[in-house]
Amino acid sequence: MDLELLLGIGRFLLATTLLLLLTVPTAFVIIQMEMKIIAQLALRFGPNRIGYKGMFQSTIHGFKVLAKEDAVPDQADRGTFTLAPWMVYMAAAMSMLVIPFAPGAIAADFSIGIVYFFAVLGLSVVGLLVAGWASYNKYSLLGGLRSAAQMVSYEIPLTLSIVGAVVLAGTLSFSELIAWQRDHGWLLLWQPVGVVIFYIASLAEINRSPFDLVEADSELVAGPFTEYSGMRFGFFFFAEYVALFIMSSILISLFFGGWLAPWPFPAELGGFVGTVYGAFWFFLKTYIFVSIAVWLRGTLPRIRVDQLMGMAWKVLLPLALVNLFATAIAVVAFNL
Repeated sequence: MDLELLLGIGRFLLATTLLLLLTVPTAFVIIQMEMKIIAQLALRFGPNRIGYKGMFQSTIHGFKVLAKEDAVPDQADRGTFTLAPWMVYMAAAMSMLVIPFAPGAIAADFSIGIVYFFAVLGLSVVGLLVAGWASYNKYSLLGGLRSAAQMVSYEIPLTLSIVGAVVLAGTLSFSELIAWQRDHGWLLLWQPVGVVIFYIASLAEINRSPFDLVEADSELVAGPFTEYSGMRFGFFFFAEYVALFIMSSILISLFFGGWLAPWPFPAELGGFVGTVYGAFWFFLKTYIFVSIAVWLRGTLPRIRVDQLMGMAWKVLLPLALVNLFATAIAVVAFNL
């Protein structure tokens, strides 16, 4: 076998392993942020016991979940019941392959990275639907069906919201799209409507408040996760927070310059120093939007199902289509 091919396979395996290892601490950090921010919103201290000012509280919670008994209901379909958490978790983890964390720090720089991202994102819908069906529980089944309806509905405006950016940049590669923003300015300035549509639809896509109807505890106990416990529940739990990080990172890659600083990237910064500099700005911008999502959870009440679906079909979809047509007309008229 060709040596270059072997090296390529080795780099890919190393990158995917590192990304999988990154998912667990990412979930712990976001859980800790959520507990602290919501506590501050409620004028409470939040975690303040384990570690310095409670900074390891989320880690203990995570290990506690993994240590609990892993039970399977008698009438559940054992095979699909076990497979569903892996499907949801791996869909989130595989999405990270195309995220450019810094200059040159990307696991798989596909020329159609945006298409790959949305293709993999759809797998999580299947996992939640399978989890609801396999549990042999009416609340789980309703949660699974609700998740399928919600995610399929919001995938349409979510996808259309970035088509305007793709038309402007003329590429489906995340790296090339960031390079275009380095030369022409952040796409936030070119696509302000697309940014708003993408962020709202992404919150619904990953079941974040106020769109967390899939696991509405006051209606469906815990939706598709009602019968899950132990490590299987932990995979669902971690996948939700990893998905929040991924959606925030995709948002800043598409519209906020990715790893670019608000001012011109210093040309003299190359190699390892340039990678660290780019990674700093990437994670800073990503966690700003993670914080906004947490703030929304502590501020807004959960909406009704009819309001949820109406938002997708009556508001976001028409806005996304108008934004797309306006962008296409502008590209043709002004030769952008």
